[in-house]
Amino acid sequence: MNLFATLSLCVVFAGSGGYGGHGDDAPKAKLEIRIKPTAMVRGLDIRIGDFCDILPSGKLALDLGKVEFGRAPTQGFARTIGRTELIQSIVGAGYDLADFKFEGATESTVQSVVVDVPTGDVLEAARASLQALLAIEGGDVEIETPKVVRKIQAPPGRRSQEIVARVRGGKTSPTMAVVDVEIEVDGESHRKVPITFKLTRFQRVLKTVGPIREGTALGPQNLELVREAVSQTSNLLLSDFAAVEGLVAARDLQGDKRVMLADTAPPAVVHKGEIVTVVIDSGRIKVTARAMANHDAPIGARVTLTNVDSKKQLVGIVAAPGLVVLH
Repeated sequence: MNLFATLSLCVVFAGSGGYGGHGDDAPKAKLEIRIKPTAMVRGLDIRIGDFCDILPSGKLALDLGKVEFGRAPTQGFARTIGRTELIQSIVGAGYDLADFKFEGATESTVQSVVVDVPTGDVLEAARASLQALLAIEGGDVEIETPKVVRKIQAPPGRRSQEIVARVRGGKTSPTMAVVDVEIEVDGESHRKVPITFKLTRFQRVLKTVGPIREGTALGPQNLELVREAVSQTSNLLLSDFAAVEGLVAARDLQGDKRVMLADTAPPAVVHKGEIVTVVIDSGRIKVTARAMANHDAPIGARVTLTNVDSKKQLVGIVAAPGLVVLH
């Protein structure tokens, strides 16, 4: 090969950009955006990649596909997206339209994908939240789970669908509790569903075994300790035998009756018709007299008396068996 032929060959290769190349001045290949006629969205928002095929694949195609276009339509509805809206979205995201060419349909009809949220999972989350709060509140409580729970649907999400349950107001009422179950899609709240639980509260209480006459000593001989449902726990209901030790019935009690604090009284040490010593305390002067008790009374209680001599009515405080003090 002579020198002229060699130079000619080099010129050919330089002009062609090497073996099969296009040269540095060749036009840049555009990314093709092909609009789908219909599309389904799994999350709560629409992204360009949901309703467009972007070719060829690569970092630019991946980044463009992640651009958020807007909110997904609500369940049962559809949204139509035209090519003009798509172009505006791409420009708004900072991309140069010169880098793309558009193919496919002129518009896309987009709908949301929804799935059934398992009812068992919803109830389990609600019950667990309620049990945790009841453990803090304390007490003996039984929970009645609702037998019917309405069907719940939500998008499956691009990454996750979670169930979060919280007791409304952070507290329960005596007979019920409402747990708000929130369906979160990709970490965002989608919908909230209230679940109502019926509560039955129990308390161990003392009950009379049979009728008890006023003034009768109280104890295991005429009382029993039982677990019973109560509308709300009350400190006025007596819950152990220690609470009635040394006490008597303050009034006639019927059988099968819950014993309350007001049903008990200390035993009488002064009895009706008994002659007692009365001490009249007036400063440094103390006068004693004899009087008859008009009714039974325990230590520390007020008692009315009748003076044996004058028949005058007196009112005093029982200080000890057979002793009443008047101030």
